[in-house]
Amino acid sequence: METTVNLRRLFDFSKLPIIITAAVLGLLTVAIVLMLLYNLLKDIKRKEKKEVVEEKVFVKPDMEKLKMEYLALLDGIEAKFNEDTTKIRPAYEGMSRVVRDFVYRATGTEVDKFALYEICQTEYKDLADLVGEYYQPEFDKISEGDVRDALQKSRRLVSEWN
Repeated sequence: METTVNLRRLFDFSKLPIIITAAVLGLLTVAIVLMLLYNLLKDIKRKEKKEVVEEKVFVKPDMEKLKMEYLALLDGIEAKFNEDTTKIRPAYEGMSRVVRDFVYRATGTEVDKFALYEICQTEYKDLADLVGEYYQPEFDKISEGDVRDALQKSRRLVSEWN
């Protein structure tokens, strides 16, 4: 008995599924490459924008006007304290804020954001001493302190600042 085997040609079936699969894989590859390029370009633009930012240049203010402004703020703190002499903590908090802001505006050094130990490491020894005196009445459970004496020291710091 004779047996014959007829072999099919290799690509005798439809080529459409192969073409569709190749097209989808090609499109996915292009999409991934485009996403990577977009992210790279976005990061480069972000870096360029950061380099454009200029540092602030400190311009020394008119010290007499600045001193008068901050002495008036200290007078306001004293007036509020005189209305209710039991409000010791807010008075010390206000004085601390005012003298720190004054030194910041007078020098450009951001001591208004510094902790006490950071202020101690600056050249502003008088400010560090004064803020150190404020700490106990500001942060104790029971605020005790001589507000009028602290106000006088704050006024002296502002008025004698160079």
